[in-house]
Amino acid sequence: MPYLKRYELEDGASVDVTAADFQAFMGKVTDNIEQAKHYTADATQRSMLANYEEHFRYGHIDKHKDSQRDWIRDIGPIVETNIGFIETYLDPSGARAEFEGFVAIVNKKTSAKFASLVNNAEELIQKLPWSSDFEKPVFSKPDFTDLDIVAFGCSGTPIGINIPNYDDIRQHDGFKNVNLGNVYPRPNKSSI
Repeated sequence: MPYLKRYELEDGASVDVTAADFQAFMGKVTDNIEQAKHYTADATQRSMLANYEEHFRYGHIDKHKDSQRDWIRDIGPIVETNIGFIETYLDPSGARAEFEGFVAIVNKKTSAKFASLVNNAEELIQKLPWSSDFEKPVFSKPDFTDLDIVAFGCSGTPIGINIPNYDDIRQHDGFKNVNLGNVYPRPNKSSI
């Protein structure tokens, strides 16, 4: 197997990372991520792609976490993307995540309605039928957008996502709430 990278551990031991079963597939993923860097809107998106590439090429989980921090900081893009081992729905122990990725276009009209909801959330939270003991001490406003999915690769497409799923990132950096608006049928006058 091709040798990719060596990690030196604090106790003097080392870990060698080698390519394995999905080497050909992941090689294509990283090659395409490298090409995508030329079409980003800004430095945050370039950093996100560079972190994805490093993570997929060498398996360094901290690089995927860095990509998710970049994804959170990428506020208001026209095109949203995310890729990686994200959801643990199929693992009963909730440990092994399934590989997924999506590309979507932001629906600006519906996203404006969600922004209004987020802007009024602190006031709305106070009206909920439970005490403030069940809420965080400080409300952190999420980015809540509506996306029209162009492509979603995984075993099943959800109607919405709230990621990243790394608890340390959610607590310190935040998260995005994303409604996948074109995944489910929208009601209209004839269907009501």
